[in-house]
Amino acid sequence: MDFLAGIGLNIPWPQAPFSLMETLPAPLPKRIARVIVRGAGLAWGVVGCLSEYLLRRLAGPLPEQMRIEVLHRWSGRTLRRMGVTTNVMGVPPGTGLIASNHLSYLDIMVYSAIAPCAFVSKREVRGWPGVGWIATLAGTIYVDRARRSATHTIQPEIHAALAGGLRLVLFPEGTSSDGSRLLRFHSSLFQPAVDLQVPVSAASIAYTIPDGNAGTDACYWGEMTLFPHLINLLGKHSVSVTVKFSHESFRFADRKQAAQQMYQEVERLRHTEMAVAK
Repeated sequence: MDFLAGIGLNIPWPQAPFSLMETLPAPLPKRIARVIVRGAGLAWGVVGCLSEYLLRRLAGPLPEQMRIEVLHRWSGRTLRRMGVTTNVMGVPPGTGLIASNHLSYLDIMVYSAIAPCAFVSKREVRGWPGVGWIATLAGTIYVDRARRSATHTIQPEIHAALAGGLRLVLFPEGTSSDGSRLLRFHSSLFQPAVDLQVPVSAASIAYTIPDGNAGTDACYWGEMTLFPHLINLLGKHSVSVTVKFSHESFRFADRKQAAQQMYQEVERLRHTEMAVAK
């Protein structure tokens, strides 16, 4: 697909099965070497992205579209250096709201690498070193899942992003999970899309680790601690992520209907085989 041209994603499909040796945990020295090399790649990407933001900012205020394009460029470059490969199934919509499940601190970088996107994510992301910094500079809208009123408070920001024609990725669960099930969607987050009558579509994301358990090694949830989790992830053989986009988009007159139908759409994508984008 043309939309993937030039972003540098490695999309091997179908993948050859991993050998037995590749599925076994590597010796400690090899894992340490991976952490050093991939950690350096992550740091390089974060510094590069922040530097480009700052240099462009010297010329004046950055339009939102330019911000998300900077994140788009650097996300693809950084994921490659972290040993993350991406399989894309379907085509992301050009504009509107995309509702997706939420699994990891990698989710924002993965979606951004596929296509320039703005995001609505949980407040905790803001404090994550690296990913949180660049996500904030890219204009990510944060929701405080600890306060029931927070989903109403950020509606004007979501409204402005959608009215500006941005492609906005929403994680309506309000938090991340281990991927074993889809959590309840917060209907109030769909209200701006209802008010503006913009198209709403679904997407799903899933991780695979040949020498580990994606639910604990790639997914980041609960009371997990970021730095030890990241070190463990960087030491794995590889990380493969599959993103599926629905073929249809919808316009809704009611936010509860939107949340219910998009929940069903995301759940369907999670269990549906699709052709990979070429």
